[in-house]
Amino acid sequence: MHSFFSEILAQVPLIQAPMAGAQDEELAIAVARAGGVGSIPCAGLKPNEVLASVARFKAKTVGPLNLNFFCHSQTDYDPKQEAVWLQELQRFYDELSLAPDYVTGSLPNALDAAMVDAICAIKPAVVSFHFGLPAPQLMGRIREIGAKIIATATAVAEAGFLEKNGCDAVIAQSQDAGGHQGLFLQTELPERVATTELVSRFTRELRCMPVIAAGGIADAHAVQAVMGEGASGVQVGTRFLKSPESKITPLHRSILMGGQSRETAITNVFTGRPARGFVNKLVRDIGPINHNVAVFPFAISALAPLKSATAGTEGFVSMWAGESWRTGDVKPATAIVEELAKGFARSS
Repeated sequence: MHSFFSEILAQVPLIQAPMAGAQDEELAIAVARAGGVGSIPCAGLKPNEVLASVARFKAKTVGPLNLNFFCHSQTDYDPKQEAVWLQELQRFYDELSLAPDYVTGSLPNALDAAMVDAICAIKPAVVSFHFGLPAPQLMGRIREIGAKIIATATAVAEAGFLEKNGCDAVIAQSQDAGGHQGLFLQTELPERVATTELVSRFTRELRCMPVIAAGGIADAHAVQAVMGEGASGVQVGTRFLKSPESKITPLHRSILMGGQSRETAITNVFTGRPARGFVNKLVRDIGPINHNVAVFPFAISALAPLKSATAGTEGFVSMWAGESWRTGDVKPATAIVEELAKGFARSS
């Protein structure tokens, strides 16, 4: 096992992908109990909520914990951009006899000093970042508590940036991954390559930083394939959505379990940033990538009234899933870790 995982006391070199809105600490607890690294997505939480969630985690396991945060630019609210986005959605408001609205509420937050105070109190084994890195002074405070720092890259240039700026490992996220793509040095999606090829490119270009593969990894064969290309471990998300510990909606779960002929697509229309999920009415009607969408995360607000009016249907709700969503049956998260661990044994 690579020293990165042995140093954080993981028995299995697997990180459960942090999946905001689809899990709480119960999934992280189950994965940590099985020897992997459990993750809690924190971008939608306040510091006191993070502290409470971690307290519940620590009450049930001593396994390694990863806290995940967003590092997107805190763009100011733009009324002109809002108007353009609402105009794009006008047809749906008309169909539902609703007045266009822009509901401000709980939106994903970027890491700030108050949250770093909470991190320093918790002292997690790992802190991970999506959409780049926080300010150097915040990074420095996190490093002082001894946490390993990892972040997502979607291209070689991003991986090199993370290596130069003090990360302990990089997550090589291919476009097969469900949820948000972690791109941050560019606005357009990079060339699409298989997860194995992305891992191979990263391991060739990076001097010594371990590479953690993410995207389309849902069984032991996929684990074995990326480890064969030089990965030090894997990050797995979609495979855990079928576990009873996930908190996805009944509709999302029924689609994952139904085995229907369903497509996923990378789309920006739910949040303003590219993310892979199931195609639904919204994606079909205005296209997966729409240039009238409000900037992240404000695009979410204009969809809120449409979601409320069509609750229980898939018309306007995001249901993230990676390309490997058909792989694997229903199992507790601990059993999924045990299943995937077989891939590491084959690659050793």
